[in-house]
Amino acid sequence: MSKMKSTTNNFASEPMKIRAHHLLCIQGFQGLGYSKKFTKNMAKIRDMILNNPSSFIELVVEVDSICKVCPHNSEGKCSKESHSENKIRIMDSLILQNLDIKKGSVISSAHIPSLTSNLSRETVKEVCGSCSWGEKCLFFQKQL
Repeated sequence: MSKMKSTTNNFASEPMKIRAHHLLCIQGFQGLGYSKKFTKNMAKIRDMILNNPSSFIELVVEVDSICKVCPHNSEGKCSKESHSENKIRIMDSLILQNLDIKKGSVISSAHIPSLTSNLSRETVKEVCGSCSWGEKCLFFQKQL
């Protein structure tokens, strides 16, 4: 598959680890977040990914570069009551399944918009429907 690559990106010696469902969050992010530190980190990662099409990310179903500074990250697991770790892993798995990509795959950041544009409205609603950011997420709102 031409979208897949197993080399390094321009950010570091290894591809940036990103949860599969964060592919959607990155595109819908509007500068809001759980804390100032989280928001600043999310904006930085979003800009690095979307503004560097020659970079690469590794799709994971675990704490990623975005989650690391989330105030709900408790020893690598989400402690937010409405987001059980299992629920988040299901969101990641649904994205991977619907994109026909395996966890651990490395993709070019340039392909994120084209990959996610093929997700059905039903899939997006299933993955994002209970997210507390749904009303403010540009990606989710575009899919309704």
